[in-house]
Amino acid sequence: MPKPFTDLVDHASTGFRIPEALARRIDELARTVPKDFTYRRIARKTDEFTLDAGSRTDVSFITTDAVDRESEVILPQGGDWSTYNRVVTFAHRYDQLPVGSNWWIRPRGKGLIAKTHYPDKPADWGDSPWLPSAILHLMQQPVPTCTGKSIGFLPLNIRGATSDEIANRPELRGVPIIDRWIGVEYAVVPVPCNPEAEMQAVAKGVMDEKILRLIVETKGAESPPENPLPKLRPLLRDLITNEIRRQYRILAGRID
Repeated sequence: MPKPFTDLVDHASTGFRIPEALARRIDELARTVPKDFTYRRIARKTDEFTLDAGSRTDVSFITTDAVDRESEVILPQGGDWSTYNRVVTFAHRYDQLPVGSNWWIRPRGKGLIAKTHYPDKPADWGDSPWLPSAILHLMQQPVPTCTGKSIGFLPLNIRGATSDEIANRPELRGVPIIDRWIGVEYAVVPVPCNPEAEMQAVAKGVMDEKILRLIVETKGAESPPENPLPKLRPLLRDLITNEIRRQYRILAGRID
């Protein structure tokens, strides 16, 4: 598979492997903020998403003002996405093709929603699996998977909650509030709301033959038999479980 991001570097200040241009942009933005305002990635299982399979798009929350696992709150209205390049990766992987592009980001209620477009497989792509189509297919399962979104951002201001905010939301007492920040990237991630429930769905064979074949081919396994479900379920359960665990490690525990 072609690898469009050929200038990957190990970025010292974030600990992530990212394109050199993105690393330079983060470093430039970081010069104007205190040193402890480090670059962050936060992933969430969206509470609501709308899929339009015909146009190959989904609309979902990419962040909300809920307290995250780092015991912080990001105020969505304080985000500045003017420097975002609209590329949507899979789990912030820059060593493979992007899976989509962002069409817009808008406020809704207590969060930000974004519209993501997953491109069609090119006519000259050949027989290799096309990850955007696999993600769309996962979203259409009886138990939708791969509906998480992860944002990468740089805080510009962190403060304590006001008395009014605490009166309305007592859980904010003592919680740092990030009220100004710069949005740099967002990615599609396999963050399940309930990992055990998702593994049950896989174990029970919710995924159909088409997606089974895509996953096996992507992993480099041998071509599946005509009726792959009985023999492939144990293999696929292990593959998917390991992949979800790997993505959790990649995101360094910043998962909500």
